[in-house]
Amino acid sequence: MAIPSDAALKIAKLARLDLKMDLKALDKLTHDFDRIVSYMDILSLADTTGVMPMYSPMIEPVGPREDAPLPPDPEKSEAILGEAPETVGRYFSVPRLF
Repeated sequence: MAIPSDAALKIAKLARLDLKMDLKALDKLTHDFDRIVSYMDILSLADTTGVMPMYSPMIEPVGPREDAPLPPDPEKSEAILGEAPETVGRYFSVPRLF
């Protein structure tokens, strides 16, 4: 199934992808969307008769785990904060939304 370029642009906009692209990038995006839809078509051919719907591929459900805080690891904290674009003290700095 071929996806038209205008539909690819609409999907990209809905996905909040960067729309500042040239014709070559638009062709690649359209080709990628075509591949995704083709794969979904292949999956729709699978016979699922008698297969019960499931929310997890795990046969045995995983029980709840203990919700206990781990001891602080300053080295790990510094490494994580080092990846942030901006920090304020020991915290991430994020732009205000409202």
